[in-house]
Amino acid sequence: MDNEEIANRTLDLTLEITRLNIYEWRYLDLFTWQWWLLLTVFIIPWIVFIKMVDKKYLPETMLLGTWVIIISETFDHIGYELGMWTYLVEIFPLFPRFEEVNFSVLPVTYMLIYQKYRDWKKYIQAIAIAAGIFTWICEPILIWLNLYVPLNWNPSYGFPIYIAIGLITKWGTQKIYSLAKAKD
Repeated sequence: MDNEEIANRTLDLTLEITRLNIYEWRYLDLFTWQWWLLLTVFIIPWIVFIKMVDKKYLPETMLLGTWVIIISETFDHIGYELGMWTYLVEIFPLFPRFEEVNFSVLPVTYMLIYQKYRDWKKYIQAIAIAAGIFTWICEPILIWLNLYVPLNWNPSYGFPIYIAIGLITKWGTQKIYSLAKAKD
């Protein structure tokens, strides 16, 4: 096979997978109670954020949240593609899986913690508590509800990852803002 044939075959397979994902979503996920639950989980954190955000820190907070989205979505995509876990219900068929967590719950949680706990010690404590809640309360509930299925993964492995995400994003955000202030 030459490169063009390989590219065409890859495109055909990708389109077939997309077609099957849309079919599965349309006939198995859409408007089920799990779908409504996930949609609610996607929307509610942003409503809470809008009500609680301190506009004084909004650009800084949004930068941190954007990084949380990028990092969590990247890790989630890698783990999913490597068969470490799977998700049984999706809100949208063409978006990355588990967008209600990666695009809502995680960034909003980290942003609100960042805006409330400006010093490192309290921030680390709050992040560790959030990581524990995500790891040992939220993930077991998602498993129990048959929304998330760990395959080659122990959900406890997520604890240090949740903490690392919080530390990296706070450090990076503060670094960028200190560089920006130094230029003024």
